[in-house]
Amino acid sequence: MARRKNALGLDIGSSSVKLVQLRESKKGIELANFSMAPLPTEAIVDGAVMNASVVVETIQGMVAAQKLKQKECAVAISGHSVINRKISLPAMTQEELDESIKWEAEQYIPFDVNDVYLDYQILQSRPEQGQMDVL
Repeated sequence: MARRKNALGLDIGSSSVKLVQLRESKKGIELANFSMAPLPTEAIVDGAVMNASVVVETIQGMVAAQKLKQKECAVAISGHSVINRKISLPAMTQEELDESIKWEAEQYIPFDVNDVYLDYQILQSRPEQGQMDVL
């Protein structure tokens, strides 16, 4: 019997933290757990985390209350410091893509790109057109 997978998601908002656990079942994907905890108004101001320890303690409390053991989690964050763009690029190797993403990021980030965390995901590869869409 194959072990069913769970997925954990965390949304850190300006006024609350939301935590969901999804479970794979015979019927498809089901919501296994949901919790939401408010954050003090001074914890996140204008999209910037001002009191990280309060945010961390809130998340730890939610995980403990739900008795979650899962180590991997998808996290959603927003704010003025988060920049995301969907771009179309020519098809290229992974090494070329790493360099291209860094160059593209420099067009949008007003400070040294080496001081930021960059991440990307290939959304769609279109080899017949020699293109790829990247987020």
